[in-house]
Amino acid sequence: ALFTAASCITAALPHFFYGPGEDAVVAARIATSGDISLLNNLTGFKTEEELCHSQTDGVCQEDRGYSYFGSILLLFIAQFFVGIAISIFFSIGVTYLDDNIKKKTYPLYYTLTMLIRILGPVFGFFIGGKCLSIWIDPTKRPNIDKKDPRWLGAWWLGFVFLGLALVVTSLPLFFFPRKLPATLKREKKKMLRQAERDEQEGWNRGLPYFLSLAKTKKEETKPTLKNLIIALKRLFKNKIWTGNLFSATVSLLALSGYWSFKPKYLENQFRKSATEANFYTGLASLVVSVVGAVISGSVLRWFRPGPRYVTGYNVFVTVFTCVGFLALMFVGCPKLDVIGPVNGSVGPTCSADCGCTEKFTPVCAQDKTTLFYSPCYAGCSIDNTTAYPIVYSDCRCVSNSSQPNYAAPIPENERGRATRGYCPEPCNGFFYYFLIQIITKTVSSTSRIGGSIVLLRSVSDEDKGLSLGVITVFISLFGFIPAPIIMGAIIDSACVVWDKSCGISGNCWLYDSEKFRKILHVVPAVLMFISLLGDIVVFHYSGTLDLYGLKEEEIEQNKTQGKSEELKPLKADIDQICKA
Repeated sequence: ALFTAASCITAALPHFFYGPGEDAVVAARIATSGDISLLNNLTGFKTEEELCHSQTDGVCQEDRGYSYFGSILLLFIAQFFVGIAISIFFSIGVTYLDDNIKKKTYPLYYTLTMLIRILGPVFGFFIGGKCLSIWIDPTKRPNIDKKDPRWLGAWWLGFVFLGLALVVTSLPLFFFPRKLPATLKREKKKMLRQAERDEQEGWNRGLPYFLSLAKTKKEETKPTLKNLIIALKRLFKNKIWTGNLFSATVSLLALSGYWSFKPKYLENQFRKSATEANFYTGLASLVVSVVGAVISGSVLRWFRPGPRYVTGYNVFVTVFTCVGFLALMFVGCPKLDVIGPVNGSVGPTCSADCGCTEKFTPVCAQDKTTLFYSPCYAGCSIDNTTAYPIVYSDCRCVSNSSQPNYAAPIPENERGRATRGYCPEPCNGFFYYFLIQIITKTVSSTSRIGGSIVLLRSVSDEDKGLSLGVITVFISLFGFIPAPIIMGAIIDSACVVWDKSCGISGNCWLYDSEKFRKILHVVPAVLMFISLLGDIVVFHYSGTLDLYGLKEEEIEQNKTQGKSEELKPLKADIDQICKA
């Protein structure tokens, strides 16, 4: 937990070391002074306010990529610490929980744990959305709309808040012992059952035998390279665990790529700002995950379905998720029609002599339906930077009375205005997209707790921590890390407008919405279908699993009172071993 706190603080350091950036500084100065001449200080911002016949010097600054090395290094260190923290906390933590409670009550406790874990990412989306709605320098307020793709949110603010909160909440964890009393009692019961079996077979073993047995067990679980190799061989020969490993890795490869680009997709497809995108993403995760966790935890705790029912349901959920992604592919808004140099077009004739560049600054004509690539391509020659959002006037391609004629400039007395940003679009697609996603995520969330129980019960007690750690490593190396890279490379093929500076491509300003929609949903649907192979393997070999510790209870109930009385002296000896 402290490692996570350190990573949060480290992730925010680039802002304190390097500041908000020159673009943010210039934007704030323009907002406070209204002095457009300040644009001359930055080549990048000069093109952002590019008007018809505005003069640009076309001078490129030298490549300063080396100046980003410090920020990249700090962010890498932060992610490195997060990787260590996740591997430790969610492998040892779950094992510690399972070791100190009864197996039949584990679904209830794990449900509570899941609810808390669900609240974490949800609050992360809410906090992130709130921070992104604040300008990167909270003391300033530029004339840029939050929906504008050039809006710079306070990305660093949430890391500071979370880092300080984690320092406070991690301190109580130091006060827990290595083993709770419940663990010692369970180990004592195992030794007593062994003693009873020995007595039935005619063996009379006392304290020295069990003491040597405890020492042998300790040597076998000692963290050495030899024991690690032996334990890994046990795990990879375990068909149920291997099936779970494959399914978890591939499914998280699919879901991680999708969730990484979902906010960008909502911005591009439904014209939602980064703040709104994070808000709706967090809201969907909160409601459906809580409902799914409560339902599945309650069913597993009180109805206790057999292992085949649990694993079979996981197969159904995977298929249902695939269908959900395919359904989302058909829900969207009409393709955005931009007047300008898009898809091979050279732009309207009415602004052909304005000297426009490829800098993308969308503006909406006063008819609220026509979207221009930039104020320059709308033929605007005057801008009011004190207005919010910025208003452009004397636009040669925008009429104040009738439909514009792009073939020739509009007469001066009929020229209209344009406003920075996208035009409002009457599209109900977002409601149906949100509804389908809630249904899909609700169903998929009901399989998490059952899948966790199957994973823990498929390995021996001494291998639980290692099994969870290995799975964490696999889903990080082959799921979380490559997913954004792979999905990003595929999604880039749908980009139609790149941010270019001195011939170098930067961020994508505008996507082909139809192509983007198909890529974002077909790729995870295919990967989820592939992960189905692992679920089928788990289902096939899961018939003999003891999910709720019922077999151990049956053994306890079959013990006779007489035998327990005979073993009382040995119980005292075993108590001493456990305490030692």
